[in-house]
Amino acid sequence: MRTTSRVYGLALCLTLIISAWGSAVMAATNQATDPGGGGVALTASGAVTVNSTALQLVKQVWTTAGACLASSPADATCNGSATTVTVAAGTQLKFVIFVKNATTLALSDVRFQDTLDITPTGFTYVAGSLKHDGNQLDTATLAQIYAAVDAGTVETDVVDAGAGNYASITGGSNITVGAVVGQVNAALSVAGNRTFALEFQARKN
Repeated sequence: MRTTSRVYGLALCLTLIISAWGSAVMAATNQATDPGGGGVALTASGAVTVNSTALQLVKQVWTTAGACLASSPADATCNGSATTVTVAAGTQLKFVIFVKNATTLALSDVRFQDTLDITPTGFTYVAGSLKHDGNQLDTATLAQIYAAVDAGTVETDVVDAGAGNYASITGGSNITVGAVVGQVNAALSVAGNRTFALEFQARKN
C-alpha cells in the first residue's frame, strides 16, 4: 500500500520566533543637520531609517541515500520543485529544516519548532537521529547543506539547555530548536551569512 506523505508541520515552522529581531537584523541611522552651521544635537526630530531582512525557513524530505524528494517552499534543485512525495509504508526518510541568515549581522535567540505527524498514517521518529550544523554559508547549495548536517553534530533527544544542545523532541512528535517556551533548549545564535540546519529521521507508518 502506498500513501502520500507531505512536508508536515511547515505552517507551524513558519511561526518561528526571532526574539532578537530588532538587534539582529535591523540597522538604524539617526541624522540631524544644523542649517546655521553650528553644532548638531540630535533630538526626537532626527530622521531614523530602519532596514530589515526577512528570514526564510525551509523544510525538505530526503532519502537515506541523500536524494532530495520534496521541499517547501519549492526548490528547482530538489526533485523538479516537488512539494509532496509518495513513499511506501516502512520507508525511512531524512527531514532537513534550515534557516539562512543572509545579513552580515549575527542573529541571537533564534527559535523554531516542528510537529511530526505520528498518526497511524503518519511517521515514527527514529530515536537519536537529531543532528545540527551551522557552518555553511548562506549561499550554500542544497547538496552542501545536506552533506554538512548529515555529518553534523549529534544531538540528544531529551530537553537539555546545556551548551550546544540546540534541539530536542518530546512525545515522539514535538521538535523544538532554541529556547522555545515550554521545551527550552540551549539558546541558538546564527552567525552573519551562515546557514543553520537541523536533520532528523522518521519512518513512514
